[in-house]
Amino acid sequence: MTHIIIDRHQVTLEYATDCMIVRVPDELPRTIPLGRVDQLVCLHSVHLTTQLIGQLHKRGIDLIVLNMRYENSSFALFADQQRQVERRCRQYRWQQDDADRLQFARALCSHKFKVMTQLLSDFHTMPALSTCERLQQARQVVSSCRSEDELRGIEGSLQRMAFDIWRQQLPASLGFVRRERRPPKDPVNAVLSLTYTLVHQDAVRQAKRYGLDPQLGFYHRTAFGRQSLACDLMEPVRPHVESWVVRLFNEGVLNKRNFTQSSQSCLLGKTGRTEFYAAFDEAAQQWRRKLAAGAHWLARRIDQPGAC
Repeated sequence: MTHIIIDRHQVTLEYATDCMIVRVPDELPRTIPLGRVDQLVCLHSVHLTTQLIGQLHKRGIDLIVLNMRYENSSFALFADQQRQVERRCRQYRWQQDDADRLQFARALCSHKFKVMTQLLSDFHTMPALSTCERLQQARQVVSSCRSEDELRGIEGSLQRMAFDIWRQQLPASLGFVRRERRPPKDPVNAVLSLTYTLVHQDAVRQAKRYGLDPQLGFYHRTAFGRQSLACDLMEPVRPHVESWVVRLFNEGVLNKRNFTQSSQSCLLGKTGRTEFYAAFDEAAQQWRRKLAAGAHWLARRIDQPGAC
C-alpha cells in the first residue's frame, strides 16, 4: 500500500490525466500517478479540486483529512472495497446481543493483555514485573467476567499501570505524567495522539476491506461520531504504538526541541514531523497487518452461523 502524506501549508492538489498534480508556491509542480496511490492523507490547509476528489473515489483511493488542533474537524472518505450486506446484517444482530458482544469483548481484552505482557516483560523492574503478573492473572479472570462494565474496569486499571511503566522509561524533562488527549500538553501525548489518529484510520480501512461496518463495535459501544469497531480493532495494537513512541524519544528520533509548547497544548514542529512520518511509515506496515488479521478473524466468526 502506498500512502501519500501532504503535511505542508499552501499546497494545492489537482487532477490531470491519471495523475495528481501537487502545486506549492515558488516550486515546480510535482506529478504523482494515481495508479500508485492507495491512500492520501492531508494535514493543514491543503486545497483539493472537486475533480481530484471524484477521481480518488472512483479509483478506490482513501482520502483522510487530519486537523491536529481540532480533532472533531478531521474526516475520512474511504473506498468501500467490499459491499457484503449480509455480513453487516449479521454484525448488527451480533452487536445487539449482550452475550455475543461480551464474548467478543473478552477475547479482545485477553489478546490485548497478552500483547501488553510480552512488551512490558522486557523491563526488569519491580513495577513492570508486578504489572506483568497482574496481566497474566487478568487473562484468567477475563473469561469469567459477567458484564462489560466489569471488563472495562479491569482493562482501564491495567492500562493506567502500563502507562505508568512507559512514563518510568522516559526522561522526566518531557513532562509525561498521564495520558491527556484533548489537547495533548506534552511531547509524548502529542505523538501518541497523532499516531493513534493515523492508526485509527487504518483500522477503519481494514474493517471496510473485510465488509464490516466500522461504526458497529462490540467492546466499544456505538456512540455519536465514533467508529466503534475501528476502536475495537485498535485495542491489541495500542501497546505496540505506546512501546514505539517510547523508543522514538529514547533513541533520539524525537526530542523536546521538535515541539512547540504553550499553556494550552503541545504541537509537533515541521522538522519533527518529517522524522515522525519516516519512522511511522515503517512501523505502520506491521500494525496494518495486525489490524487486517483482527478484521479478518472477526469477519470469519460473524460468517459462522450461531457462533461468536
